[in-house]
Amino acid sequence: MTRGDGVVGGTHRRPLLKLAAGGAALASVGVAARVALHPGDDDGPPSGGGLVLSADDGSDVKSLSVRLGDELLPKQAAGRWESQRLPTSVHSMVGFTWAVGATAPVVRVRSRVDGVWSGWQRVSLLHDVPEDTTRLGTDLVWIGRATGVQVRVDGHRPDDLTLVLLHPAKRAADALLDQQVAARSTTPDAEDTTTARVKRPDLIGRSDWGANERLRSGRPSYNDTLKQVHVHHTVNANDYARGDVPALIRGMYAYHTQSLGWSDIGYNFLVDRFGRTYVGRAGGAGRLVRGAHTLGFNHNSTGISCIGNFETGSPSNAMLSGVAAIAAWKLSIYGGKPREKVTVRSEGSDKYAAGRTVRLPVIDGHRDTNDTACPGTNLYTRLPAIRKRANKLIRAANQTGIEVTRAASLSGTPALGSTVRANPGRWTPSAAVPSYLWFRDGEKIKGSREQVYTVRPADVGHRLTCRVQLSGEGLETVQQVPDELPVTTAQAVLDFETSVNRRVVIVKVEVHAPDHVRPAPTGKVKVTVGERSRTVTLSDDGRAVVKFGRHRKHPKGRFPVVVEYLGASPFTGASATGTVRVG
Repeated sequence: MTRGDGVVGGTHRRPLLKLAAGGAALASVGVAARVALHPGDDDGPPSGGGLVLSADDGSDVKSLSVRLGDELLPKQAAGRWESQRLPTSVHSMVGFTWAVGATAPVVRVRSRVDGVWSGWQRVSLLHDVPEDTTRLGTDLVWIGRATGVQVRVDGHRPDDLTLVLLHPAKRAADALLDQQVAARSTTPDAEDTTTARVKRPDLIGRSDWGANERLRSGRPSYNDTLKQVHVHHTVNANDYARGDVPALIRGMYAYHTQSLGWSDIGYNFLVDRFGRTYVGRAGGAGRLVRGAHTLGFNHNSTGISCIGNFETGSPSNAMLSGVAAIAAWKLSIYGGKPREKVTVRSEGSDKYAAGRTVRLPVIDGHRDTNDTACPGTNLYTRLPAIRKRANKLIRAANQTGIEVTRAASLSGTPALGSTVRANPGRWTPSAAVPSYLWFRDGEKIKGSREQVYTVRPADVGHRLTCRVQLSGEGLETVQQVPDELPVTTAQAVLDFETSVNRRVVIVKVEVHAPDHVRPAPTGKVKVTVGERSRTVTLSDDGRAVVKFGRHRKHPKGRFPVVVEYLGASPFTGASATGTVRVG
């Protein structure tokens, strides 16, 4: 809110004049802080004078708002104004505001970080505004710990152009945020009377990130329905640490409420690069809280802002999943379909005049409704992936039956002592759980409920299969029985003995099944003594006798003996060797 005296309201809109020794006379407002974002900051005034951030009691976001008139931002040429390099006390966020109705300036800023001045950075215009705002501005830029600022404006300088410097304190609790959230179960808001089949995401609430409820004003307002989810980015740096995020959000909250005069932070939800999801605007995360994020389209939507700059960086998979989880949860309550489009009416934006109906994606980017680059090209091109993930979550939640997308199958060679495996395939929803039961020739095998089965003696000569059953709470059970495996085999056990009678070599062969295997081997054996061979059929008891030398005496000497069982289902072949001496 802009006052007649040129001072922009701070906490509770209470003005404070803060002058640094030797500095220019600057109208400013302190909003809070005793602790800097980085421990060990020097909070004192810059040597030689300059801009000093200040704090009101009870807040930990230090701030300074300075009107940029001719003294601080003199005209350098036609359509260009530029300040000197202004020393400041420690700040970490920079923004600019001006009254509604003024022509928007092109603002660039450079900062002194660790004693070195950065290059010029253009500050993008803020399009995330409520329809009844009295002040416009730029996005809030997070620059890290800085002790100097320089401003350049091209095109037009609004009469009440105001520089906003912020420095949110970093609290000890910020580093413990993950543990605190994990330690408690997330429960729906007491105000939330809706039901959704999609599971509510694990949201980090306002008290978790440290919202000072005294900064917001009025009561939340609510929409009648939800047709869209608008995706934004906050345009700050992308290399923040986990412990930095609560302070970043507190800085945005202070900028929206104290510098722009909004009733609350503009976004309904925020998502960081680690995939953590935060409640933004107050009023009940499960309710249709009207946000201040998408001019002309706040009346039937929710706004999710991704913390980072996605013109220069790329969103992480965790961030995309976080956005999809919130979108799926909210849309599922009202029948929204993430991969489709919907007809909506504009209440007036810089892209669509009030009253115009347009057809837009259910999950869209801010640039679809306003003349802005938000949410950044690298995030905008990933919106199809967000829609796909959200749609998958809704389909899985609405699914009462299980859809098999890849049939179950069996693998492995069914042989005595080996293992065979049931491959359950693929299905949706992923919450369904497979169970297994093995069968022998269509009869259940007692105690065989594991995915991997070790072939038993009783299986030899029979065919195995496995019933794969998919089930889950609230889902209709699906059973699959893949084709049976080939007949189960075993290797026969082969024994033989040799004797010689008057230069006749006698080989007695016995082929039998392994222990506990019921079928008896059948088929043929091949016997070789030296260079002579014969093949004979086994008798019913698995025996055979082969003689060499009955018609033509066997030569004298020592000869190798090779006996081979040639195999017959369900037995595989076997062989044994020895020697015989013919005298």
